[in-house]
Amino acid sequence: MDKLRIQIVNYKTKSYLLDCLTSLVVDLKSFANRYSIAILDNASGEDLSDIPGAFPGSNIQTFQNDKNLGFGAGHNLLAGKGEAEYLLLLNPDTKIIEADTVKRLVNSITEFDAQVLGPRLVTHKGKTQWWDHSELHGWRARLANSCGGSYWREHARAVEAAWISGAVSLINKQWFDELGGFDENFFLYAEEEELCLRLRQKGGRVIYDPTITMFHHGGAVAKRSEHFKKSMDYYLSKHFSHQPGYRFLRFFYNKIIPLKLLRLFD
Repeated sequence: MDKLRIQIVNYKTKSYLLDCLTSLVVDLKSFANRYSIAILDNASGEDLSDIPGAFPGSNIQTFQNDKNLGFGAGHNLLAGKGEAEYLLLLNPDTKIIEADTVKRLVNSITEFDAQVLGPRLVTHKGKTQWWDHSELHGWRARLANSCGGSYWREHARAVEAAWISGAVSLINKQWFDELGGFDENFFLYAEEEELCLRLRQKGGRVIYDPTITMFHHGGAVAKRSEHFKKSMDYYLSKHFSHQPGYRFLRFFYNKIIPLKLLRLFD
């Protein structure tokens, strides 16, 4: 069995994907354990059949869907096609920018006895993306988490988190399988929040480790405004409809957040 199965879901992002794989393959030279790389094209019309040959010896498999299943369902499909101790989910618009990143991610999830772990994500300007995780501890975090919201602040050291971004997430595969993977009612956005919530409810641990940094372009797959509100509406209705603030949260995500603001962070 592989130590690590690296999964990427592609949708009209082949140019980003090639850059991602180039950085990944170089970094994996310092990873001493067995691994595999699985890439799914989600009916985008892009031919990925030339990719394994472009990275010889990298144990890359490509798969083709005839329908766009969305982020979570795509990763569920890939997870069902292989076995490994851990899954490393990567967006195609991410890039490794530090040495030994994969090795350090695996070492960190082991050190902290976590089931999910994510690194710090930065923009091309080197700024931390404020949606790379959500706080778990503190009164602001407790208030936000109690009604389906999120609270973010920057850290220099690893901390427990409510959730980490699905753009780069290392997940214990046994836990992933036992949870049934991602809820496929989400097409895009919030599925990682919901998975981490279910995992924590079962006693699992989520760690955000900002000592490991990766680049994330953001918005290459789809505009946040196209799917965000629908995903949040489903997330809130599934887990927080019994909370006193449920109606306000639905109103907040559907009316108060303007589309222009959402697009700023695509």
